[in-house]
Amino acid sequence: MLPAAMKIIDRHLLRSLATPLGACLLAFTMVYVVFDLYNNLGDFISGKAPIRDVLLFYLMIIPSALIYIVPISMQCAVLYTLSRMTRHNELTAMRACGVSLLRLMAPFVAAGIAASIAVAAINETAGPWSAYWTRQFIRSQQAEDKLAVHVVLNLPYQNEAGRRTWMVGRFDTRTFDMQNVEVVQAAPDGLDLAKYAAERAAWRDGRWWFQGVTVQEFDEYGYRKGVPRREPAMEMSAFDETPRDFLNETKEPEYLSALELADFTAARRNLSPESVARIHVDLHFRLSMPWTCLTVTLLGIPFGNQTGRRGVFVGVLLSLGLFFALYVVIHFGLWLGKEQFIPPWLAGWAANLLFLAVGAVLTFRMR
Repeated sequence: MLPAAMKIIDRHLLRSLATPLGACLLAFTMVYVVFDLYNNLGDFISGKAPIRDVLLFYLMIIPSALIYIVPISMQCAVLYTLSRMTRHNELTAMRACGVSLLRLMAPFVAAGIAASIAVAAINETAGPWSAYWTRQFIRSQQAEDKLAVHVVLNLPYQNEAGRRTWMVGRFDTRTFDMQNVEVVQAAPDGLDLAKYAAERAAWRDGRWWFQGVTVQEFDEYGYRKGVPRREPAMEMSAFDETPRDFLNETKEPEYLSALELADFTAARRNLSPESVARIHVDLHFRLSMPWTCLTVTLLGIPFGNQTGRRGVFVGVLLSLGLFFALYVVIHFGLWLGKEQFIPPWLAGWAANLLFLAVGAVLTFRMR
């Protein structure tokens, strides 16, 4: 068939997919919001949250929820589209023109890849921040002092590469302002070079500024060099720590991106093997999850063709069954990885690779 004709067919197939996909995205987003509202409505009422704040909460929750909403929406949309086209003999007519069934499925596979890439980008950027923001909002509704939720007391941080150890008395996770800060700078041999004790610290213009600083220097043998000196303010341009480093120290792994998880383990050589394994499992899980969009697309293609004459209802039930089976296997693999029965990379990727292979085999065997 001529390339121009194939472009027309591709556009028709993508348009046929777009409408049910949009409807599924909207429907599953509403289901997610309603389910979350059922869980958190009591907190909103007890915290006397204004309506505008609740609306903002559900706007902010969407980026972190897309990792679950987009795959099930893709699968339902592919199943519905192919079922409808099979019932109306559209695919049969296209194949009668000399187009293979596998070639006809190319736009659906491309849509699955595009969805995976888009979700992966969101999952590495807005997703973790969105999940953390909404968690903090719920915590603020549950607390008597709403501002205290955003304050961390006695926060330690160790920069092994820079040989600096921090102890922050008070850290504001919103403004990144610090109080009662102590920083010990060590030499390559481990002996102390200098100790900084600041009343306050603030992140301004891409660097830390210490206020009310007491500086104690040490000689090459680790003994104090003279008496401490007092400085009203100091620009700590040699410090390469950023507010994100301290903020990530306060977060659970589920609120970190894959890159942040990798940096977290790389900067801490004294972590136990068990801790490293659990963090690496979460890292590979974050990398693999967006590709469930492609996996469920490949699963939906053969079943969509087969259920065309059985009705859409059967396709939807089959879609949900496959989707939940995939997630059961995913979480079972995560458990195996965190218990160190299998390597972290396998724990994070096994389910996707398994179901992706099944979907690919079923797709290539279609008639």
